[in-house]
Amino acid sequence: MASGTARVLAISLHNQPWFDEMYAPLLTALRSNAEFQRAEQSTSAIQFLSQLPEPSAVLITDEALTLPENRPVWEAVLDMKPFFSRAGLHWEAGSYHRTTLALNHAAVDVANARKLPERYSQKAVFVNNVVPENMWYKTDDNSVVQSAVFAPTSANTTGETAVAMATVGRGKLGYVGDSQATVCVARHYDMDVYEVVGIDSFTLLTPLIGTLFS
Repeated sequence: MASGTARVLAISLHNQPWFDEMYAPLLTALRSNAEFQRAEQSTSAIQFLSQLPEPSAVLITDEALTLPENRPVWEAVLDMKPFFSRAGLHWEAGSYHRTTLALNHAAVDVANARKLPERYSQKAVFVNNVVPENMWYKTDDNSVVQSAVFAPTSANTTGETAVAMATVGRGKLGYVGDSQATVCVARHYDMDVYEVVGIDSFTLLTPLIGTLFS
């Protein structure tokens, strides 16, 4: 790896056949801007994680690290309780629905905020127990469940978000719950993964519906 080149590791122990196609722009950007590695076995994941210098970013693409048999890999990611609590976070599974979220300017710096829309709709697995300063996007009084089946009830739930970013140790741990690769979510990836500006260590989780928190 050339000096100064970011190394990005994707951990895909339960790699899904549709992932590369759905996130093709992200993967193309990663390969163009960084040394991109992918681990589809626990042994190779631990091997990549042990290499120096440490990865600039770790992209966890599926639910595999929530399973007991893969605990050594998750411990190697964090190097240090159920899933998020290992990182010192109280995040838990929240709602699953489509709604419109609003950009949280209190959590996103000005430079990144300029690249993101003020509001956008996504169908997502939300996490709850998230403090406001870790919510990049949040619901508000205008957020309702968008469904052809269910009534448009309020989706504004305190502590819930589909886009979160928290400081963990020397780096950041981010969560994007979007289940359909919304264009706006791709922008989150673009800014927070392949640029990894000023971040020593970064982990991004992308959920598989119904399995990440099982």
